[in-house]
Amino acid sequence: MNKFTSALALGAGLVLSLTGPSAHASSTTGTVVQQLSSAEISASTFNSLFTPIANAAPIKSSFQFMNTTTTGTMESQVFKGKDGTSASGLYAYAYQIAVNNVSDVNGQPTSVNSASFAYNATPVPAALTAGATPSAVYVSKDGQIGGLDLSQAGTGSVIQTPTSVAWMPGSKTGALTLQYLDAAKGTGPLPAGSNSATVIVLSNQPFTTQPVSLQNANPQIAYPSAYSAQGGEISEVPVPEPAAVLAWAGMIGAAALVRRTRKARAAA
Repeated sequence: MNKFTSALALGAGLVLSLTGPSAHASSTTGTVVQQLSSAEISASTFNSLFTPIANAAPIKSSFQFMNTTTTGTMESQVFKGKDGTSASGLYAYAYQIAVNNVSDVNGQPTSVNSASFAYNATPVPAALTAGATPSAVYVSKDGQIGGLDLSQAGTGSVIQTPTSVAWMPGSKTGALTLQYLDAAKGTGPLPAGSNSATVIVLSNQPFTTQPVSLQNANPQIAYPSAYSAQGGEISEVPVPEPAAVLAWAGMIGAAALVRRTRKARAAA
């Protein structure tokens, strides 16, 4: 393989490694955990593709950590894709975490490290905009999604999105974890006085509600509820095949063909 073809192969490998969800099994339990890639979507685009479900009003449910007053609100709403659009046939589950501007009994401002909840339907990747790589998770922070509050940065911070969205498909149930505190990436928790970016998970299954577990150094003593998908198979999220990957594969094939043709001519 010449240098040009080697470079193309390397590029294809990089594209494949950056595209779609990555999965690995726990070395101790064998449980599959996928890190779902997320794409950004504007509030105006989302609202043009999805409509709120009439009998599913936004849920704004309080949570509390020990040694702290009411700590914040878990907000969620479920939407249905509009007919004739790229979202047709899909449900969109939107989540936002609002952290109150309060401190614990020691005077330490409160924060949220992560949020986990049961999600009993495999997330469904979809390309919501033309030419986009299909994704099962989208984030929005530039406007209002349905009846949820506007995203807001904490003092001295920025509007935060999860550093990772983990999908754990079990044998009977599934679970999603939105991770904010991440030492490896140098990101802190959701700070006091902030409203996170809206995280949107796509599904083809209808809704139920589930309790939400949130993490802080102080144990949680009041659990909020949120909308969640229910029904269908529990499995790994399929890896999409974006146009970029197909283009790299085509370029590698073309380069190999040119190389073989040149060799044949030289031998003639």
